[in-house]
Amino acid sequence: MTDAYTPPRPWIRSYAPGVPDDLLEMTGSLMDLVAESAAEHPNAPALEFFGRTTTYADLAAAIERAAAGLRAQGVRKGDPVALVLPNCSQHIIAFYAVLRLGAIVVEHNPLYTARELRKQFEDHGAKHAIVWSKVAKTIQDFPADLAVSSLVSVDVTQGMPAYMRAALRLPIPSLRAQRSQLTERVRGAVSWESIVAYAPVGAEVPQPDTDDIAVIQYTSGTTGDPKGATLTHRNLLANAAQARAWTPTVDRGEGTVVYAVLPMFHAYGLTLCLTYAMSQAARLVLFPKFDPDMVLKVTKKHPATVLPAVPPIAEKLLRRAKERGISLEGTGIGVSGAMALDDALVVPWEEET
Repeated sequence: MTDAYTPPRPWIRSYAPGVPDDLLEMTGSLMDLVAESAAEHPNAPALEFFGRTTTYADLAAAIERAAAGLRAQGVRKGDPVALVLPNCSQHIIAFYAVLRLGAIVVEHNPLYTARELRKQFEDHGAKHAIVWSKVAKTIQDFPADLAVSSLVSVDVTQGMPAYMRAALRLPIPSLRAQRSQLTERVRGAVSWESIVAYAPVGAEVPQPDTDDIAVIQYTSGTTGDPKGATLTHRNLLANAAQARAWTPTVDRGEGTVVYAVLPMFHAYGLTLCLTYAMSQAARLVLFPKFDPDMVLKVTKKHPATVLPAVPPIAEKLLRRAKERGISLEGTGIGVSGAMALDDALVVPWEEET
């Protein structure tokens, strides 16, 4: 007998040193990414939001509590749950809490217009939504046939350090303006704080399976209307494993830093922030929007081990660093996606980092 035919894979010749040709079969679920990191590095910082950190042990505990809170709202296995959130600590907890119940995360751009959001809700039909407080009124104004049965409102300022929250309450016009950009009072919704106040979900609620649907991810609509692509736990575990394989020089555990400047409602940000960073037990630094000065402030303390970006972000960051005389040395792996990358950016970027 002859060996089974193996088709040629010429692209492997382009793999960097240390990148394996193949990966093992995926098992388990996305819940294992956080659970394993929490077991091996419980005291390592998992999330950083405006300087406030959350350890892996605390993150894992918050996910279990939030899962119990969402279950009390009626979320069950297989239910689509809409997330309409910027990058913030609550986003990570909500994402994994939904998955813990075997439910399906449906990510949305929080800056979408009411019409754009309504079209997607008409498509997926979610009756549960976890939304930024600035968007809650938009969801509440949906027609009766799209009304959600449970609406959880998230005040992102609650994820900030106490001194920042106190400053935002001061009767100073500039601070009031900042607060109004970040949050607003919501009536007729469940607060996120009440969701995470529950006792942890019990073992009677089974973990999701490898081939369960984990996420409905909408495409950008470049070839027509955005389409909801269904992604299983296996799909997203494979994506995280591929990212780890492609970055063999990155150590797992404390000391590894990933910057979430990309929106996590986008497939690119979801893969390299929500899954890859958690699987590496990395410090995920969350930026609600890209602000070069905010990124450079963090760079002085914790240079990025991995910085996923698009070329315009890299260009703006490089330009601002030069203007302010701040070194980008120590930045490790820059990942570029979503559009073509020109040598005119690669060369100065590598020189500065």
